Amino acid sequence: MTRAWIIALLLLAATLSTSHGLRILGIFPLQGKSHFVMCEALMKGLAAKGHQVDVYSHFPRKSPIPNYKDYSLAGTLPALANNMSYDYMNSFGGVISIPVLMNLIGNPVCELLNLPIFQNLIKNPPNDPPYDLVIIEMFLSNCYLELGHHLNIPIVSMVTTSLFEWMYRPLGNPSRLAVEPTTFSGGYHPMSFKERLSNVVLSHYFENSFNTEARKAQNAVVEKAFGPGMLDVIDLQKEISLTLVNYHHALNGVRAFTPSVVPVGGIHVFENDDVLPAKVKTFMDESKDGFIYVSFGSMVQIETFPEHDIKELYASFKNIAPIRVVMKIAKPELLPPGLPSNVITHSWLPQVKVLKHKNVKAFVTHGGLMGTQESIYYGVPLIGFPLFGDQHFNIESYAKKNLAIKLDRHNIKEETLTAAIKEIVNNPAYKNSADKVGKAFRDAPMSPLNTAIYWVEYIVKHGKYSLRPPIIDLPWWQASLLDVYAFLAAIFILLVVIFYKLAAILIKLIFNLQKSKPRKMKKK
Repeated sequence: MTRAWIIALLLLAATLSTSHGLRILGIFPLQGKSHFVMCEALMKGLAAKGHQVDVYSHFPRKSPIPNYKDYSLAGTLPALANNMSYDYMNSFGGVISIPVLMNLIGNPVCELLNLPIFQNLIKNPPNDPPYDLVIIEMFLSNCYLELGHHLNIPIVSMVTTSLFEWMYRPLGNPSRLAVEPTTFSGGYHPMSFKERLSNVVLSHYFENSFNTEARKAQNAVVEKAFGPGMLDVIDLQKEISLTLVNYHHALNGVRAFTPSVVPVGGIHVFENDDVLPAKVKTFMDESKDGFIYVSFGSMVQIETFPEHDIKELYASFKNIAPIRVVMKIAKPELLPPGLPSNVITHSWLPQVKVLKHKNVKAFVTHGGLMGTQESIYYGVPLIGFPLFGDQHFNIESYAKKNLAIKLDRHNIKEETLTAAIKEIVNNPAYKNSADKVGKAFRDAPMSPLNTAIYWVEYIVKHGKYSLRPPIIDLPWWQASLLDVYAFLAAIFILLVVIFYKLAAILIKLIFNLQKSKPRKMKKK
């Protein structure tokens, strides 16, 4: 009897635990691994909390974990990981064109809605139990927001960078262009008048260009996938209940966020079960003079850079010996000959394990947000060669805080890189700044992951509109108080006119009175 009671109690406990768990739909259709790292961290955290998560992505897990079910999109789009050559990267030169971005990684991602895997989800959503909410990466493919509207469940969006210009207004988040540079401007506060003027122009360009391009192509995709009568893809943003953004004030400055926009910068920074290659681990452990870590992220192939640029890197690495160099190179066999003896390469490395190693001295990077956050989290200063996108803003902001030295990837020289490495290694100010900012980055009442989980659960508990800013419902001219300013200006003008009229009448009366006074006759 005792054993039967124990089994019954365990079954009851399991049932109660399951009944409190949510069923969560995760939609991450962009084929960028660096973007998915943040999204996967949240979904794994929710699964560990006891929620059932169904994840649609290009990166299904190699080993299953409890409560986490993959729906694979792998192979449906050209891979971006370790697949961007130097020449292809250069095609993004200057200000990134929204139409170009939409054609590359916006509209093609939306077209996946026509795949059987998504059509089955749209036409036959589960009801055993049904989904409680949907979490969607918000970047260039607003079309997937229709899933929340279609399933009548709250929408949580994830932004793996800082907010883009086209997101502020529909999310009801204040945009302070006087002090907050646009993502692609490359600027940093304080800005000159010219920079602020450019910031305003760029902000309106990106917002209007995105809205135009998204409406032009993605509305048609949504109507084809879901049927007629769907919401406009720009208006769909107003249906978002919560946005989790990859931002932290200690790294990129203080910004204003409405309660429905929650910064969770660093949510992906944790050590997993990945193991360092034995040869690389030994190389790092035996680096008694320290080592420099070099990686340009998960997309760009360093080995495709011009040979003279790579030779300049070689010369610099040779000059800093006995300091060693660990390089992440997707295809080491494509590197030109002449790799110095103090350098080791590998096609893939568990980056957190490298950056938290006791012998690491600096991180030579392209300035991607995920990698630089990991570096600063563990107090490792940076040498940045920004390539495109938000990387310029990231490295510039870190340089202002004395965490980094910014170099020009169009002018890679042995002398400048060697000088930068020696400055970082020999000047303790950089390490001290990295430790100080890293400490502020880690100092929070809850971890970024637990913060994200708390607010996701909050939306389900208290309703999809519980954090929704009321300013979303106002037209732009009311939200900007233009009607109020126009009314006050009209009152002021009216008062000025009345004052002018009264003054004119008064002056005229005085003049007439003086004119009508009898003149005294002079005595003879």
